[in-house]
Amino acid sequence: MKTMLRWCSVGLSLVLGIWGCGDDQQGNRITGPDFKPGPGRAYQLELVSFPSADGVQVSALFGDPQGSLKSGQRLPVVILVHDLFGSKEEWVFFLDQLLQHQYLTLTIDLRGHGQTPLPDDNRDSPDLSLEDLEKSYLDVQAALKWIGTQPQADASRIAMIGNGMGGNVTFVSMGVFPAQIRTAVALSPGLWDSQTLQPLVVGAGLKPFAPHSILYLVGADDVIPIDNTEQLEFARFSNTLAYSTGDPKTVKIFSNSSDHGLDLLHNKPEAVQLLLAWLETYL
Repeated sequence: MKTMLRWCSVGLSLVLGIWGCGDDQQGNRITGPDFKPGPGRAYQLELVSFPSADGVQVSALFGDPQGSLKSGQRLPVVILVHDLFGSKEEWVFFLDQLLQHQYLTLTIDLRGHGQTPLPDDNRDSPDLSLEDLEKSYLDVQAALKWIGTQPQADASRIAMIGNGMGGNVTFVSMGVFPAQIRTAVALSPGLWDSQTLQPLVVGAGLKPFAPHSILYLVGADDVIPIDNTEQLEFARFSNTLAYSTGDPKTVKIFSNSSDHGLDLLHNKPEAVQLLLAWLETYL
């Protein structure tokens, strides 16, 4: 198995493993979290699941601003994708921003993460592999199909937001499903082969492949040092993906910032403003 290199809060991760899997609990409902903005404002999140084309049961949280179904109004949908070794719960802090702006949200666990298992394919190793990551767009495809069954969802207005490696999956999914995903935002995308340092999970070999309408947000100082003379730069990775992205596209590099992924949303108010403005304009 190829080893992969990416940035973690604890440093470099050279071997892929499963962060965690759980049993499907479709139909369970949770309320919350207690969002600070808005007096008396509360949103219900529903734990749902749906099958991928290769038989993986994808776990997700579905958020709906109250009253949309009762009013008969169809709302645009934002699919959110976590980082490597992450889960759908990492996005919960940001859901109020989207729900307040009248977006439905669908936050998914990619295969081998959170409550979504790996494929039951008689594999030799139980560990998450590069092939699993390369096929994560199938989990997004399952989400797109599920959205099409929801009466309150406007399936003609779907966006994606990806964090870290989830930004790679967002780029690939946009390339494979350009007619179904209208626009996207990638936060600090980046994943490299630890031996060759070649970019991974960038849609290699997928045809047709036509990513478009992506906003890239990245810190200028978000890097992985290799040795005293070489480093991997997430800003350069974003620029590489943007080169293959059709218009409209924007790469926003935050100077003097090493914030990675969701840290940009925590620490850079401008990042939140740019993200919401991008959705407002292109979704």
